[in-house]
Amino acid sequence: MVVWLSSRTKYCHFPIKIKIFIVMAVICSSSCYTLCIVLLIVHYCSGLHLKGSWKSSEFFLFLAKFGFQQTNMEDKTNTQGYIYGNITSSDNVTTGLTFVVVDSEYFLQYYGNRSTIPRSKACPAMFYKIEQIAWDSECNPPPAGREDFLRSIPCPKGKLCKDEDSPKWVIEGYQFTYRVQDTTQPRFWYISLTSCFRYGNTSGPESCTWSHNPDESIILDYDIWLVNGHPQMKHINPFEHQFSFDHHDILEMYLIFFAAYLFLVPIQIYALTRQKHMLPFLLTLCMAMEYVGVIFNLIHVFKFAFDGEGVDLLKVVGNFIDNVAQCIFMLLLLLIVKGWTITRMEIGTRSRIILFTLWGTYTIGNMALFIWNLMEIDNISDIGEWQTWPGWLILVFRIAIMIWFLFELRETVVLERSKDKTRFYLHFGAGYLVWFVYLPIIAVICTQISSLWRYKTLISVTYSADFISYCVLVHLFWPSRSGLYFNLQTETRIQLDDLEYTGTLSDSDSSLDLHDTTAMLAKGRAKTSKVLKNGHTYMALPKSDSSAVGFNRQGD
Repeated sequence: MVVWLSSRTKYCHFPIKIKIFIVMAVICSSSCYTLCIVLLIVHYCSGLHLKGSWKSSEFFLFLAKFGFQQTNMEDKTNTQGYIYGNITSSDNVTTGLTFVVVDSEYFLQYYGNRSTIPRSKACPAMFYKIEQIAWDSECNPPPAGREDFLRSIPCPKGKLCKDEDSPKWVIEGYQFTYRVQDTTQPRFWYISLTSCFRYGNTSGPESCTWSHNPDESIILDYDIWLVNGHPQMKHINPFEHQFSFDHHDILEMYLIFFAAYLFLVPIQIYALTRQKHMLPFLLTLCMAMEYVGVIFNLIHVFKFAFDGEGVDLLKVVGNFIDNVAQCIFMLLLLLIVKGWTITRMEIGTRSRIILFTLWGTYTIGNMALFIWNLMEIDNISDIGEWQTWPGWLILVFRIAIMIWFLFELRETVVLERSKDKTRFYLHFGAGYLVWFVYLPIIAVICTQISSLWRYKTLISVTYSADFISYCVLVHLFWPSRSGLYFNLQTETRIQLDDLEYTGTLSDSDSSLDLHDTTAMLAKGRAKTSKVLKNGHTYMALPKSDSSAVGFNRQGD
């Protein structure tokens, strides 16, 4: 596709009907795919599902970080967290390994000492703080050992783990079960495997000490579930039971925006069928891409709600499409503020170079940040993508583009002579200045918000701001209204009363015709050229031919 910044050129090699077909095909196919996925999901499992194998020679494996909700003691069984599963091995085991489940208070020191060399010193350092409070039937019984943090693994096949001293508390069909209770607040818990083992309580110097056996190299097979609420009561809240607390309500958010865009996008597609111009097409493309991004994320979280795994590829692709849509939307705003098809019909070469250089740099930076976020951000830390140095750099550049946006707005307002269009620029600039600045503001605010609430706060604000921005432009680009400000080619025949109501025509204006001037001359009708308040050219017809009113296709 080739795009030119001139209102008198052919903006795309594709006809408008082809463009509309492309947009509708993307939307319809994505919507149908969503419904098919929903109908085909028949597994009814729950929670974050971890399944795989691990070689003990790798010494340490971090499995997951999971947010458990606050426990309500009046309904403890259905509100506490559960970690349950199987960990076995087909190899001969001599000293054993350890499965560790701790919260952030104990995890940071444990995790920070994992790289200590030699490994025989790493194990005592890792468990120095944990062993003081972790329950152990031989080395740290109650009351000192009051927290159930550790399991000796692998467990015997077909039997419970040896640390499970209360079989009735173990979820049926599994070898171990943790019950996570926190009556104060929601909290993140960290799950990991390590090649450390603990000597039993003997009379020797190694009694109850932690060590590592470098000669033991076995393969563990693990199958672990993490859920909020009892697994047998998952039907009480199926859309939160299986998610980490920081992702509670995410599924509902995507459903809301799925429904909102399902209503808004067809309206804009209808408007696009009545106009021939790149600006409405860019708006429709942005909305379609945003909608597809929502659909892909909805499929992922919906599937995750049923099998604990989801479709990570769809999540990544959906977020990428959403990023691209926001970048294209920024280009659309910059074109409008430059006065393209409002004040000027063409953008000069120098202005065009500056515009696309700034926008292209920001877009490339955004995509680089997206890739960097996938590869570099540590899931263990509480740092989000906008709290890293690449994130802050992109936000600073976004603010720089916002300042340039204001500068261009001032230049365009000075150039514009129509009071109505000047008023439009002022309202447009004030409104979409908020769109530019909301992301840096929310990023700063999120630094003071707990990571348990940060992600859903950012998602809800971002999608809401984008949706409201799209709604405003849909209103401005509506065929019966766009002629007030934009020199857009339209095929819509507009009733005279509509233009009198909006103030475009005065009572003395009789009847106008939208059809091309050349065609009118061919019919030999008498015409009088008239320029109305918004700068468009119209042809006044005799009183006897006053059936309709329309815009001249050339727009000036």
